[in-house]
This record gives sequence, C-alpha cells and structure tokens, in this order.
Amino acid sequence: MKKNLSFLLFLCFIFFISCKQVKTADSFTAMNTFMTVTTYSSSNKKGKEACTAVQKKIDSLEHMLSTTLNTSDVYKINHRLDYEFSNQELKEVLEFAREMYKKTEGAFNPSLYPIIREWGFTTEQYQVPSDERISFLLQRTDFSKADYSPLPDGMELDFGAIGKGYAGDMAVEVLKANGIKNAILDLGGNIQTLGTKPDGSMWKVGIRNPWGEGAACALKIESCAVVTSGGYERYFDDEEGNRWIHIFDPKTGRPSTSDIESVTIVSSSGKYADALSTALFVMGSKKALDFWKQNRDFEMIILTKDKKLIYTDGLNGRIEALINFSK
Repeated sequence: MKKNLSFLLFLCFIFFISCKQVKTADSFTAMNTFMTVTTYSSSNKKGKEACTAVQKKIDSLEHMLSTTLNTSDVYKINHRLDYEFSNQELKEVLEFAREMYKKTEGAFNPSLYPIIREWGFTTEQYQVPSDERISFLLQRTDFSKADYSPLPDGMELDFGAIGKGYAGDMAVEVLKANGIKNAILDLGGNIQTLGTKPDGSMWKVGIRNPWGEGAACALKIESCAVVTSGGYERYFDDEEGNRWIHIFDPKTGRPSTSDIESVTIVSSSGKYADALSTALFVMGSKKALDFWKQNRDFEMIILTKDKKLIYTDGLNGRIEALINFSK
C-alpha cells in the first residue's frame, strides 16, 4: 500500500513539474510606443521564441501602417508614389476602416491626418488653426470617397486609431501559432490577453485614473482586448488657457469636447476595441450608450468629466471601483 502511495505521489510530482508554466517577458519599442509581451509556457526558450516572433510581426505592421516611414505602404499611398496594392493585411485594415466609418456614422475617420497635423499633434508645433483653414481641410476628409489609386486630392490616411489594436490581434495569432496558451500584452496601453492566468484565474487590469495617480477601477478579463482612449493622454494649452486634446471630432475638425474623460472598450477584437474607443469618446456618453444598446458586441466603461463611472451590463461582477465617484 505504501509503495502504491509513493508511486502515486511520484506521478503527481512529475505531472506538476510537466505542467509548471515558465513566465517569459520581453519589452521593445514599436509604433512610437513601449510594448511588453508576457507569456507562460513550458520553457523560457519557447517563451523567448514566441516573444521574438511577436516583435517581428509588429515591426512588419509598423512598416505597413506608418505615416512617417517613407518605405511604408501607407506613406506611399499618402504621397501618391508608385505602389502595387497587393498587401492583403493592408486591404484587411482598409476594409475594416470602411466598415467602422460607416458603422459609427463618421465618428471613426482615418482621413483626418491633414487636420491633426495642422493642429501640431504630429510635429509637436502646436497651434489653433483659423476657422477658414479648418473648413478648407475638412473638405478633404470624406473617407467614403477614399480610393487608393490614388487618393482624392489633399486626402491623407492615418490608421493610428486602429494600428495597435490590429497589432494586438495579429500578436495573439502569432502566440497561438507558437503554442502559447496564456499571455498578456501591453501595447502602449492597449491590453490584449490570451486565455487566463496559468492557474485558471482571470487577469486583473487597471483603468487609469484621469484625475490622479494609479487606477480608477480594476477589471477582470480573459481572452480579450481592453483599449482606453482619454483626453488626458496628449494635449496642449493655448495662450488663452484653453486645453486641446489629441482626440478629434471629425465633424468639426477640432479636438473633441464631449462629456467623456475616458472610455474603455472590452472586446474579443483588438482593432474593434481600438476603433470604438476613439469613436465613442467623440460621440459622448449618451450616444455611446445608445450605440452599445444597438450593437451589444462589446463592453464599455465610461469615466465622465463630472467624475461618474458608467459601465455596461456584461461587466457586472468583473469591475471594482478604486476611487470615489460622483453619484
């Protein structure tokens, strides 16, 4: 009996060793931001190979979507250079952008690059353009008329509002192909998870506090993307004390003035969460909630400027407030 028990304990020990997950983390800079990929696998070597494959994939996407690299596909399209439109991934991004432009009634618009540049958010030479200049540039931002051979006169594209989300989706596919079942990625603030933690529990991520240090709330997630857009991330103050944020309202050609301080989207798709976080921020809380009620294929957390916490039904029991919110 003792021999059988010893043998059983030995088998359990071998099973435990074989199931033990090794944590591997790798960080790098891409898409003008700092990224970290953390995997759990059977060996450090396997994790390292997976992380390296993810970095290689994201680097290739940057060379496809960058507005500034003169060798990128988007740069060539924007500058009307000789370009053979054969990149299937770019076609996928463009088609998705068309769908989101239509679905959000223009609140998501990747053809605002000339306006964003005019305000100085691409050069850090900030200024408030004249009404006449904004009106002139707005005439070039009808994305429904975008044709890539070539673009309409004056139109330039910028997929920064879905680039990191799309990269997250592709990174997860790379991890799966490398045999990884549990991972968490931080792509410049965009969170993407594969599976759960190795012990089967949910990942816990924080939603940044726009009014102070730390997190405003915590969220339990598994196998999804969590993307936040907030006006506190990038902005400038003009000489009159007005604050202008980096999230633009496509209808006005000016930074958004909605009642939202930040909006977080939770979705199985990173690119969908990325696009919606921008679009729903611009819409404001009421229209954002109406949009959710009409679609219900994502979850959402809104922090309003009057310090209220709003979240959709699917997050009940998964969200915890960490600061005091207004009633």
